[in-house]
Amino acid sequence: MPYVAVVFLSLGVGAVAYLVTIRAAEAEPVAAGFEPEDVGEPPSDVDGGAEGPADEPRPGYTYLEVAVVRGPTWRERLQGLVGTLVLVVVGMAGVAGALYLLGAAINRTIQAFVGQ
Repeated sequence: MPYVAVVFLSLGVGAVAYLVTIRAAEAEPVAAGFEPEDVGEPPSDVDGGAEGPADEPRPGYTYLEVAVVRGPTWRERLQGLVGTLVLVVVGMAGVAGALYLLGAAINRTIQAFVGQ
């Protein structure tokens, strides 16, 4: 019975968090550090030209436009694959070593308790 209570309690907390999140999402999002009433209109000419940029941001939002010049090369992709494989192998060896040491410690404890 206590397990069922924990399941229903967690479902209730999840439902409340979902509803609160949905209600909060209806408000107008504001960029960090800016209040909606403090933000004026963006300037019409950012770089001194007669016309502003084609994609002007909404008031209160700042962004950095990053142009992707090229994708990763095959060498970079291969390095990423090899690096991932090395990390997986080292992680597996670390977990296997930790489990071995834990088993050895438990074995020594049981042998000491039995008296061998």
